[in-house]
Amino acid sequence: MSAVLIEAYLEHLRRRRCSASTLSNALTTLPRFFVHLGHQGVGDIRTLSEAHVVGFARHLATARTRRDAPLAVGTQAQYLAVVKAFCGFLERTRRLLQDPAKAVPLPVRRRLPRALSQRDALRLMAAPDPWTIFGRRDRALLELLYGTGLRMSECCRLDLMDVDLAQGVLLIRNGKGRKDRLLPLPGRARAALELYLQGSRPELVRTSHAPAVFLSRYGRRLSGVALRLIVRSHGRAIGVKASCHVLRHSFATHALENGMDIRTVQQQLGHASLETTEIYTHVLKRGGHAVRSPLEDIYPGIGDKF
Repeated sequence: MSAVLIEAYLEHLRRRRCSASTLSNALTTLPRFFVHLGHQGVGDIRTLSEAHVVGFARHLATARTRRDAPLAVGTQAQYLAVVKAFCGFLERTRRLLQDPAKAVPLPVRRRLPRALSQRDALRLMAAPDPWTIFGRRDRALLELLYGTGLRMSECCRLDLMDVDLAQGVLLIRNGKGRKDRLLPLPGRARAALELYLQGSRPELVRTSHAPAVFLSRYGRRLSGVALRLIVRSHGRAIGVKASCHVLRHSFATHALENGMDIRTVQQQLGHASLETTEIYTHVLKRGGHAVRSPLEDIYPGIGDKF
């Protein structure tokens, strides 16, 4: 029964043209969910109750990884989100009379990624050597991640046809939820990207057909693993912990501090829900007034450009 239901759900996801990661998450989570149900004595999906879903959430909260570490709250939320979506599917297809997971909340990550300070953001942007091929590439990467709030995967997927330097915009294709969005390029990010495209990328191209914006030393599209290492290494060079996610969080936090409307930040980040933006980009205030943002110094007039 479990295999039939899982396959039916996977086929539903395929028809909706969901991403490979969504399918992979379902394939990873649902067998684990059914094993848990088996231990709870649930042999018929029609007997599934809210208590069983809550029990699975509790199981995740006490589960350990192969390295004997507790599951991260974000991982728990990812597993439970799959189960909630699956239960909603069972209700819509009348395999269940009602959705037993509808009222079960997702665990909330208590610790958000810290935002870089203005001083550290400036130091990180200046860390790559502008006189080298890879220094210009890395500078463009850092400026783009911090200046636009791009996800790591979105940055890696950028093609030349997605960049309009004349208009100062980026087209993000197939973002999360397979949605496209148009992002403005702040001044420094635009200048760094132009310098890289003119001065470094031609030296990295190995084939006549190389659509990717960011290339590795071998002329191939830069991978997510390589991008993580680049950001981390430049952060380590100046003594700060930096990652693609920290840069994204820094952009959002600084933008909100500078007075950018939260709806605009939501659109910039590509969040489907405003609640996600509110949790992810908490605003620190002093005396009831928004703190002046580092972006105002790095990108003058940013409040007018978005």
